[in-house]
Amino acid sequence: MEKKYLLLLIIVILAAILRFWQLGIIPTGVTHDELGYIYNSYSIAKTGRNVFGEFLPFLTWMNQGGWPFLPVPIYFSIPFFWLFDLSATVGRLPSAILGVADVLLIYILIKQIFNKTSLALLSAFFLAISPWHLHFSRSAYDPNFALFFYLLGTVIFISEIKSKRMPIFSAVFFWLAIFSYRAMNIIFFPLVIILIWYGIVALKAKYKQLIILLLGVFVVVVSLVFAITTNGKRYISEASIVNQAKMQEELDNQIRDAQGPLFLRRIFLNKPVYIVSKLRENYVKAYSPEFLFLYTDPSKIYSIWSRGRIYFIDIIFIVLGTVYLYAINKKGAFFITSLLLIGGLPGMIGGTPYSARNLLLSAVFPVFSAGGVFFLLNNPFLIKFKTIIIATVILTYVYLLGSYLFDYYGRYALYGGEAWVKSLKDLSLLITENKKTHDKIIVGQTSFGDLIQYAFYTKIKPSDVQNAWQKRQADIGESFSIDNVIFTTRCLDNKTGGLPALREYKSVLYVVRDDCAKMATPSALIKDYPGNTIWKIYNIGHLL
Repeated sequence: MEKKYLLLLIIVILAAILRFWQLGIIPTGVTHDELGYIYNSYSIAKTGRNVFGEFLPFLTWMNQGGWPFLPVPIYFSIPFFWLFDLSATVGRLPSAILGVADVLLIYILIKQIFNKTSLALLSAFFLAISPWHLHFSRSAYDPNFALFFYLLGTVIFISEIKSKRMPIFSAVFFWLAIFSYRAMNIIFFPLVIILIWYGIVALKAKYKQLIILLLGVFVVVVSLVFAITTNGKRYISEASIVNQAKMQEELDNQIRDAQGPLFLRRIFLNKPVYIVSKLRENYVKAYSPEFLFLYTDPSKIYSIWSRGRIYFIDIIFIVLGTVYLYAINKKGAFFITSLLLIGGLPGMIGGTPYSARNLLLSAVFPVFSAGGVFFLLNNPFLIKFKTIIIATVILTYVYLLGSYLFDYYGRYALYGGEAWVKSLKDLSLLITENKKTHDKIIVGQTSFGDLIQYAFYTKIKPSDVQNAWQKRQADIGESFSIDNVIFTTRCLDNKTGGLPALREYKSVLYVVRDDCAKMATPSALIKDYPGNTIWKIYNIGHLL
């Protein structure tokens, strides 16, 4: 085996280990969004219907009427549930596999553009150990599906143009990217412009090839327009820059508090100016040193809040890498820089969380970091320190990767547990232990999504979940039943904050959140890692 392929194999194996190790255990729970993909895929794989009983739906939900889940991640995952049983590991496996494939695609893409094996290998290595990319490769979210198909479509497009073939398959992969993650749809249009430019000036694309590309783009756009018009506001709900009512309220307050003539205040304080300001703020934040190197999204679902999206030392190599890339290939460097600039567009339009919507950046920054390393190695003034530089870079990134893994497995797994609703996992196991010894188990202040959490951890048949939705009751708040377990949206405490009257049952296990039944003493508690009470458990008429 050639040395370059051996090194690539080692990098891919490293990427796989980092993404597959304890995949079903950490993160320590499954969020409702993750479960929306996992259990709906499982339900369709087993019954042909989603959790609401809809047959082979184009869009599906975790909470009906909420933000929809696009079809590609759902249907891409179905074969895994034909082969394996329901679990967090299997649910996250498709995204983890695509995360490893991204590493291979970056190698191919950089090799295509710069024709430098060393640069391609180091770019792939930096992506393999990227905290940003690792985080989303280890969860069943949709951004990594869109990233994979955008990268694959780009690689295939360059290959098709170079080999004088018509760019047909690349359009298919872009279509799959569009229907993977709505927030990243905006990337498609500037990406097409970049590809057309690169195809003309660098690849010498034929006129007929460009026509075929535009026809493919037309098909993608028509498909997208059809999906939007068919599904209405539900499809574009995440594209709102700012809530209209909130925007008007803030503008009214700013106009009232400002000094000067009213006509001047209205010139400088109005909706267009407000929207431009928000767009600028959202876009710039995606590239800010604080976001990239210090603190990311406040949401513990999308990041480890105490660290940046990429390693701090990358700030040096990214600057040097920009110089290096333009020095070796201006057209290729402009292409990669263009990808960097459009990577922040999804967060600009949709707002937070930036790290999920701007996931394309996670695949582009490693290229600049790799370029920065080669800038140092090829600098004639530093050539005598080449061995020292290589050793320093290796030791630095080994330490930084180790520090990230320590944070991820040693701290985030504990303190971020409730962000991934670990308490619902604990609750589901508690219900399983007690359902045979109690006439009724009632879980208050919950939702249909909480019932699906229970169904997921206890491997309840999808048909039973579908029946629970179809037969939901409205007598004690909206409630859903599976066997002798009831999930209800209501608290069910009495006027004094005590326990509900459930005398028709001999033994009841009543579970409710901490802000309900405040006057009653619980039999047991479910707490998060810091010790905050999440669920209170009451054993009524029977010893726990």
